[in-house]
Amino acid sequence: MHVLVVATPQHPIPPAELPALVEGAAAWAERHKDDLSVFGLFPGGGGFGIAEVDDASQINQLIMEMPFAPYSHHDIRPFVPGEQGIAQMREMVAAQAAAH
Repeated sequence: MHVLVVATPQHPIPPAELPALVEGAAAWAERHKDDLSVFGLFPGGGGFGIAEVDDASQINQLIMEMPFAPYSHHDIRPFVPGEQGIAQMREMVAAQAAAH
C-alpha cells in the first residue's frame, strides 16, 4: 500500500529539546530510507514522505518512531499510482456505459 504522510507543526518545541530531536530525526530518516521512496521537509517546518507499507500498523510504527511526531499533526493518505488509478477510472466508466 502506498501512503503519503504530511506532517505539520502542531505544538511548540522547547528550544532545549531541538538539537536532540534533529539528531533523532536524522537517525530515523537513515533507518527508514528504504521504506520511504520520497522524503522531504517544508521551509518553515514539517515535512512529508511517501512510504510503501504492508498495512496500517507499519505506517503507525514509522510515525511513532519519528522524534517530531509528538509535536506534529499528521495527514495520512493512502493512494494508488496515477496510471493504475486512471485505468481503474476507465474501467468504471466503461462498466457504467455498458450498464446503460
